[in-house]
Amino acid sequence: MLFAIFVFHNVKSFFLKLYNYYNNPFLMKLTIFLVVLLFPFFLMAQSRKLPALGKADLTELNMKECSFDKTASALKLLDVEEKEIEANYELKIKTERRVRIKIFDQKGFKAATVNIPFISKVRGTKITNIDAYVYYLDGTGEIITEKLNRKEIFRDEVNDYITSIKFTFPNVKPGCVVEYRYEKIEKNSLHLEPWHFQDFMPTAYSAVKVVLPSYIEYTQRLVGIDSVNTKEAVKQEWGSGQILSKEYALTEIPAFKPEPFMTSVSDNLKRIEFAIQPPGFEMMSILLGHKRWNILAKVLSRSYFFGKQFDKIIPGTEAIIDSVKNIESSEERINYIFEKVKKQIKWNEQQTFYAGNLEEVWKEGTGNSADINVIILNLLKKVNIECSPLLISTRFNGKADPDFFSLSQFNGVNVLILDSTKNFILDGTRKYQSYKTAPDNILNRYAFNADTTVAEWIYISDSRPLLKTIVNVKAILDEEGVIKGETYAVFHDHSRVAQLTGMEKTENQLAEEEKEFLTKDLEELKIDSMSVENEKDNLSPLVQRLFFSYKPSRSDDFLFIYPDFLSRFRKNPFTDSARQFSIDFNGSQYLKTSFSLTIPDSYEIDHLPASMRLRGNDSSIIFERRVAQSGNKIAFSISFEILNPLFEKEDYSGIKDFFDKMYLAVTDQIILKKKK
Repeated sequence: MLFAIFVFHNVKSFFLKLYNYYNNPFLMKLTIFLVVLLFPFFLMAQSRKLPALGKADLTELNMKECSFDKTASALKLLDVEEKEIEANYELKIKTERRVRIKIFDQKGFKAATVNIPFISKVRGTKITNIDAYVYYLDGTGEIITEKLNRKEIFRDEVNDYITSIKFTFPNVKPGCVVEYRYEKIEKNSLHLEPWHFQDFMPTAYSAVKVVLPSYIEYTQRLVGIDSVNTKEAVKQEWGSGQILSKEYALTEIPAFKPEPFMTSVSDNLKRIEFAIQPPGFEMMSILLGHKRWNILAKVLSRSYFFGKQFDKIIPGTEAIIDSVKNIESSEERINYIFEKVKKQIKWNEQQTFYAGNLEEVWKEGTGNSADINVIILNLLKKVNIECSPLLISTRFNGKADPDFFSLSQFNGVNVLILDSTKNFILDGTRKYQSYKTAPDNILNRYAFNADTTVAEWIYISDSRPLLKTIVNVKAILDEEGVIKGETYAVFHDHSRVAQLTGMEKTENQLAEEEKEFLTKDLEELKIDSMSVENEKDNLSPLVQRLFFSYKPSRSDDFLFIYPDFLSRFRKNPFTDSARQFSIDFNGSQYLKTSFSLTIPDSYEIDHLPASMRLRGNDSSIIFERRVAQSGNKIAFSISFEILNPLFEKEDYSGIKDFFDKMYLAVTDQIILKKKK
């Protein structure tokens, strides 16, 4: 049998079969899938009778509001998923999902637009048998059922790897119910998402069922919840042994409400995560005297999508390798390869740890995150830079847990460089990032060093103020009440990346972002000229120079000047009276704005904010304002510093009090009066 290599009759046969395993690519490939698979499974709970697919329910259509959230614009009546894993001569997961939604008002219409993305190339995933219905009452109270036409269901090739199924229900109106279901078949998948009981709308019933052969070892964990309704069953199938099913369900789940500066949505949604490993894996760990993560690192090192790529020859890279040989400094070698690969290969937006055909990727100039970073690692090794593959989980994906044995926690691989004095983490998808700065999307979380000689978890943190911005403004107020001046702004590290990324945003994105700023009265701000320095030098801070003119708001003889009008604070993020989730500012921060203003003799100062200093309860957040006047010159500076980026929700009252005081100070304006 396929899994006979894990049946240990005696130590001798075990080691013989282990040797055969490592030299049999087919067996190894399949076992890798089984070692690390994380998957959610579903079936409608038999204890709850669900309405038939395609059949309207009058009670649902007459429902006026959600009983446990009367403010909801839409309600998931049910969200159930059924998966069955087949592990014979290949790994295949068959899935059927069904979603039924009640729409109460026009705000809920967005629930009638469905988008189902899936990875089509690497995993060989197919979505078929899509059925979609909308139910509503006409003017006479008669039930109308409309089935979505196949021509109204669109297949969108997002990129070479990701495909999306999209459709919008017709004739959506307040009070209607929409429903859809689909089937999905996945092959050779290592990364399957957990089952999320919670959504951004309330859910009346959510259920998932795991169905798998009994010879596969299985574990699960709950996140954000203490318990769920569970049902287990065992059935005997002729010729294949026992089949296990484990069913999990929740009812009346409140809508998820994001909070500013959460660790991530993925970290806080109520969910259940699963992991399986092949039979006998624990016994293999005991006999070899290694922990499971160590064995996993060894298995990954022999996989075609991971370790087998590290020493592979990539045609077209010879010139880079030859050029690096003439560079003596190891850091200069690192930087040269890092920047060359980023320039050569454009990221296709797919975040994964599956590397594909590197030769093809290099030739075509586009690839996923693993393609790019494995090529970086490959070339670094060829020029004698010691480096390791670092399995990471990005902020979007959620935190990885060293105590939960599942490779599916990860959604990417970066490059780790360790030596006696300096450590570097490289991610080639971050085109504006220096090799000296760890990517902001993995800070304050665990990652796994998959080097077989180490195989250890590390915690990624950096106490430096990586989000650092310094702005100097020198201006003169003329007799007409117009401020003219020059701004010199310096953006360091993550602040540099954010600024350059922001420069790529569309007008619509910028307009949407404008709503988040504290002041909106900048229509009279005119940028006369702008220049940028070090835009292409990722090792240097970004420098931006602006020459501007600005008409501050006025009333009769008074001018109202907001001193921080160019750096511009965003709105206070902590206005709620209570908080559910911990606070993560992502990293240490430092912002300083200095404003020097010369006023004409025709104006006098009516109000000048006082100098002040605020400290958080543990002195990890500091705000300082310094104000000085000398003749007709005003010197004004504001600095804001975060030394500790992480706070528990129990610390919220102190955080809120600090930010309330700080924003009160930030809105304090300089008031000038025209002399009579």
